[in-house]
Parts: sequence; C-alpha cells; structure tokens
Amino acid sequence: MVAFRRSRALLAVAAVAACSALGGCAASTPPTAVRLTVSVFQYRSDYAPRQAQIEVDNRSGTDIEVTSARFESAWFQTAMSSKSAPSQVLGHATTDFPVVLSAAACSVNSAVPRVVIDYTAKDGTKGRTTVTPDVPFHSLATVHASDCSRQQFERVATIRAASALRFELVGGKQIALLDLTVTPTGAPGSVTLRSTEDTTLLAQREGQLRTFDTTFTAASAPQTIELDYTPTRCEQHVVAEDKVGTVVPIRVDAGTYRNALFGLAVSPAVKNELLDWVGRYCGW
Repeated sequence: MVAFRRSRALLAVAAVAACSALGGCAASTPPTAVRLTVSVFQYRSDYAPRQAQIEVDNRSGTDIEVTSARFESAWFQTAMSSKSAPSQVLGHATTDFPVVLSAAACSVNSAVPRVVIDYTAKDGTKGRTTVTPDVPFHSLATVHASDCSRQQFERVATIRAASALRFELVGGKQIALLDLTVTPTGAPGSVTLRSTEDTTLLAQREGQLRTFDTTFTAASAPQTIELDYTPTRCEQHVVAEDKVGTVVPIRVDAGTYRNALFGLAVSPAVKNELLDWVGRYCGW
C-alpha cells in the first residue's frame, strides 16, 4: 500500500458534471451554463485526521455559491457533508470542501461513490450536480481495506501505542523507543502482526521493514513490542511540514485481508515528544 507515500493520490476521484440550460441539474438551471469538475481526494495532511477534500472546479465564467457538498459511498456508514458550505466558488476557480470520513462499512464488498453539489448562481437560480465518478488508482478500495483490516485485526487483538516515549543513549545520541502493546480480546480466530515500516519522520534501526510474523489468538498472552527509531532526516522542514511522520505503518493478516496495511497514530502528547526529540537528536 502506498497511501503513506502519496501527497494526494489517496481517494483520488474525478468526474465532470456539466449543468446547462438543456438539463443535467435538479431544480431550475441558471440561464448561463455552469460547468463543474468534482474531485474527491486526500492531501497528506488529511491522512491522520481521516478526512478528505471535495474539490469543486468551476469551469465556467459564472460565479456560484456552493450551498451543500456531499460525498457518499456504501463503503462508509453515512454520507459526509462539508461544514465549509456554503462558500463561493468564482468562475474559473477551484475551492476545496473538507469532509470527515465516516466509519467504514466492512460488510460491503463493492460500492459506487457519489458526490452531490447544490449551488446557487448569481441571479438566484439554483442547481444541483450529481456525479457518479470513476475511481482511479483504486483509492477508495485502499482506504476501505485499511479501515477494515484494522477492524478485523482488533476484533481478535487490540493494538495500542504507549502514552510516552522511552529513550536509550547510543553513541551519545538518544534513540527513541516506542512500545506497542498487542492484547488479545478473547474473540475466536487468529491474526498476524507481520511487520512495521518506516515513516517520513522515523527510521527503524533494524531497517525500513521490520518483520515480526507473530500470530495472536484468544489463548495468546498480551505482548509488548519495542520500536526503536532514529530520525529519517535532519532537515528542519521535515518536522515543520510533518503530516504523517508519527503514524506507524503496520502490516497484518486479519480475516479476509492478507498483507494489509493500516496506520496507527500515536497520541498528541507522544507526537509532540517525537517532534521535540528529532530537534534534540539533530542538534537544532
């Protein structure tokens, strides 16, 4: 899975919806044609808070006010409306409408996404654009697999990051130690923690991919795994621009998912500890 490496590929959804005097819009259509391109994607900054952007690109010269921007898919439990609407979208301009992604619906194997944009033109007439878009790069499937592989893993064994870092002095430098605790829930079945991976901020001393291949069942005892890190790089902008550097990529086998990847976010306190530690380690 490459979701942690892309700057805006995750959830990349695009379609063109043209509303003209001949039709294509619910309600009345403005006399001047309104042509909208609608996309749904994630910036890197959207990964950790689990949100996405509905991007509305007004291809016409007519200014509009988007009064509602909604994204829905059977892979998510509820429709997602942006709190940024109403907002103006000028002619030949683009505006993003963020939405918080709802919980995954993991019993659904396939889904058709839909975006609904309601808007008002300058003369007061109203229009609606409804798009059933293509999904390049299987982006929605990637998000759904990440959500549901974690659900299936944590049905059998929860996984939690420690509430504070520990440190080890090696060669005059502090190595950051982060404990992950895996605790079986007692539910039937088995899951396997296959590996952890580096992040844009944190490099594992054992290598980019650290293999565990540890299986957990209801009969397993809780297990704490120590991850040890050095900074991936020491440029100050790595910290200043950090988006997902403190989200630990974890690869698992769980239920129907094999070699699936999801991200485990640390607490805000531990995130701040990690950012401060990178500065100390790098001598800023």
